[in-house]
Amino acid sequence: MDNPTSPSEHQQDEHLVAAMSGRSSTAHAVVDDRARVTAPASNGRAHSADAASAPACAADQVDAQPIAPVYQPAMVTERMREILVTGSDFDDIYRHVLAAPGKRVRARLVLDCHRLLPSAVSTSVADAVDLACSMEMFHESSLIHDDICDSSLLRRDSPSVPALFGIRTAARAGFHMAGTALEVLARVLENNPVVCAHLGEAPGVTYLDRISDLSAGQLVETMAPDVDDAALRRHYEVVAGAKTGTLFRLACSYGGTAGGVDHDRLRALMQYAEQFSLAFQIMDDVRDVEGDPALGKEACGDLDRRVPTWPVIEWLAIRPDAREMWLSEETSSSELQADLVRSGATKAAHDAAIRAAETACEALEVFPPTPARDDLRDLALQVVSR
Repeated sequence: MDNPTSPSEHQQDEHLVAAMSGRSSTAHAVVDDRARVTAPASNGRAHSADAASAPACAADQVDAQPIAPVYQPAMVTERMREILVTGSDFDDIYRHVLAAPGKRVRARLVLDCHRLLPSAVSTSVADAVDLACSMEMFHESSLIHDDICDSSLLRRDSPSVPALFGIRTAARAGFHMAGTALEVLARVLENNPVVCAHLGEAPGVTYLDRISDLSAGQLVETMAPDVDDAALRRHYEVVAGAKTGTLFRLACSYGGTAGGVDHDRLRALMQYAEQFSLAFQIMDDVRDVEGDPALGKEACGDLDRRVPTWPVIEWLAIRPDAREMWLSEETSSSELQADLVRSGATKAAHDAAIRAAETACEALEVFPPTPARDDLRDLALQVVSR
């Protein structure tokens, strides 16, 4: 899903990274397709002005070209490196994690939601990128703890952090990374009191007080109900909404708030994130069964642990004697894998993921046509493509 950037986009990355790391006193934003200058105000807060009307001394400090309205994952990873690799005991772990950065889906959600309403009062691009980094750091820390809980040896075709550095060190690094994410998020909110004035007030919108749902989802997953496909579907949706959906909703919530999105449309973004996360998780489970090399980890891990994923639920509904096979200790994971594919269960799961992705796209109709809205649509549809 991550597309390589052009040379001009790499140059824009450099300008943004410089602005965010203190090497430049200004940063770009885009309003109505025009460059906007963000410079330090006398009270320490940032203020903005259109580049066309800004004083010459400020205009001279920035490029005439606005930031391109495209997602740039390399920029996010480089900024995460600046934030995390600081000479601490965890530097080697963070370098290892950043060497295989993944798709940066949560960062993409933040940055797209930040520019859904180009004319709204919003934070600077630099602060939006820092929000994106905080969401990715929450995600990376959760993956470290997932690998501890699941005893996973691989992550993104590389040794997992607990496998390479040990469980105790991995746990400490995960907590440290989550704490750093909180610090970055708090700094952005403090720097934008006007834009974030009503943060936390919209009913039905996920805010940081629900971050514990990540671990709750991990716990609930181990408490599956009786082997009944209807009950298992409800259980699965709860788990997916917590484990995967929490950070997707937070990314849309904070990215949208930073972009000046009103409460009604923030709720639409929650609908998008909920359905997108369901599609995302179902496809992750389909690939786990089919052994997709893109997983970057051992295939059939959930089958080994008898986790009732969506393909398994479809299989239980399709095959008359599936329940007995599932519960039998004599049924191997390879036998389950072959039967799941042969029965059409993985195809049925894929179809369910497509329906969820289409529902996610429908939730975006409340926003005007923009490249950001198009990218959110593309993201949902890319997830369900084979």
